[in-house]
Amino acid sequence: MPMDRSRYPADWEQISQRIRFERAGGKCEQCGAVNNQPHPLTGNKVVLTVHHIGVAHADGSPGSPHDKMDVREENLIALCQRCHFIADLPIHMANAKATRLRKKLEAKAAVGQLGLFDGQ
Repeated sequence: MPMDRSRYPADWEQISQRIRFERAGGKCEQCGAVNNQPHPLTGNKVVLTVHHIGVAHADGSPGSPHDKMDVREENLIALCQRCHFIADLPIHMANAKATRLRKKLEAKAAVGQLGLFDGQ
């Protein structure tokens, strides 16, 4: 899925570059896979990305991995595609479940069974 750049700060490219290559040294901060090299587990070419962790703020208020404007150093981590997917897996699973339910409801509505499904 392409990223929606409107959700990120204007200087996101510079922030991402700094996290991936200055702080992380061109390696996944989770598994150590090296950017542009074959991944040690999958063999696929590694492309580092930056993941928003969603850590709490200093005042104790909760953070959110969905807040792409939250670019605090401690809220960002350089990850390979595999580790980024694993980090986002609960979100992917929830979205897939919602999609299956929506499609089931649409199919029932298309054949006129929605009233039966809703208990009407």
